[in-house]
Amino acid sequence: MTAEDTWSGAAARTLGAVLGAGALLLPAALAPSPVAGAALAGVLAGWCLLVAAAGGTRARGPVAFVRDRLGPGPARIVTALYFGGFATGQAAVALGAAGYALGSGDSGWRSCALAAGIVVTAAGAAWLSPRGLSPAAGRLRPAAVLALAVAWQALGGPVPDSGGGGWVVIPLLFGWVGLEGAVPALRRRRGAAGAFPSAPGPGRPTGRAVGGTLLGLALAAALYAVLLRPPAGPGTAPGPAAAALGLGSAALCWTYCRTNLQATAVRWTALTGRARRGGVLAAALIALAALALGQAAHLGLAALLIGPGAATAALYCLIALAALRRPLPQEPTHDRTDHADRSGRVLEGAARPGR
Repeated sequence: MTAEDTWSGAAARTLGAVLGAGALLLPAALAPSPVAGAALAGVLAGWCLLVAAAGGTRARGPVAFVRDRLGPGPARIVTALYFGGFATGQAAVALGAAGYALGSGDSGWRSCALAAGIVVTAAGAAWLSPRGLSPAAGRLRPAAVLALAVAWQALGGPVPDSGGGGWVVIPLLFGWVGLEGAVPALRRRRGAAGAFPSAPGPGRPTGRAVGGTLLGLALAAALYAVLLRPPAGPGTAPGPAAAALGLGSAALCWTYCRTNLQATAVRWTALTGRARRGGVLAAALIALAALALGQAAHLGLAALLIGPGAATAALYCLIALAALRRPLPQEPTHDRTDHADRSGRVLEGAARPGR
C-alpha cells in the first residue's frame, strides 16, 4: 500500500487537486448560498463513489478512462473539453487578477485592459518555455493560495465583482477542477486469471483510498463554505495590507494563467497533431475574445466563470457515463497510459499544474 492509499494520503491528494486559484477567484466573484455548495459537494461525493467502483481515474487519467469504455470519439471530446475549459478559463483568471491588482471589483475598461495584458504576457511566457513550475514550486503554490485566501477572510474578504452573474452552481464548479482525475479505484479489476487477489498486497487499491478521497472532498467543501460566505459589508477597505494582498493574489493568478496556457499545448497537440505553440496562441486568442465579449456585454467575473464551469460539468457527465459502461475489448498495446492527460489538467483554477 502506498501513502496515497491511506486516509490521510488520499485526503491530502484530493485537497491538493482542487485547491488553486478558485479559492481566490470565487470569493471575488460570488457568494453562493450554503445550500448550493453543500448540494454540489453531495453530488460530487456520489460521483466519486460511482467512478471509484468503475476503476477510478487516478491511475491513468480521465481521457483514458473514457476511451476504455466509450471509445476514441468520446475520449476526443474530453480532450476538447479540457482545451475549451483551459482557454475560456483564462479570461476569468486574468480578470480576477486584474481586479486584485487594481484593488476594486470594477469590471470596466481598466480591468479589461489589464486582464488582456495579463493574458498576453502569460501567453508570451508560455510560448517561450514549455516547462511549468518545478515540483517544489508546484507544492508551495497551493499553500500560498490558501494563505492568501485566509488572509483575505481576516480582512473581510476581497472586494466583490460588481458585474455579478446569474447561475451559481456552474461557476462554483470552477473550484472543483482537478477532482475528476484524482479518484482512486475502489478495488482492482479482474486479472488475466479472472479473480481478485485474496489478500491486500503492495499497490492494491483499498477502501481507505476512497474514504480518504471523500474526506478530502468534505474538507474542501468546508473550506469553500468559509471562503464563499456572504460578505458582511461591501468588501475590504483599501489599505496597505489589502494592497499587498491584492498584488500577491494578482501575481499568483498570473502564474496560473501561464501554466494553464502551457497546458493547452498538450490538448492542442492531442487534438490537431500540431506544435504546442499553436495551442498557446489559440487559447490566448480565445481568452482575449471572451474578455472583449464580456466587456461589450457588461459581464463580470462570475459570468466569465460560466464557460469553464460548463466545460467541467460536461466533463464530469461524460466520465459518469463511462463509469456506467463496461470496458471495451482492447487490442494489446505497449503502453496505453494517458501521458497527455496526466501532464496538465483543465483550468488549473483549482488544480495544480503539470502532474
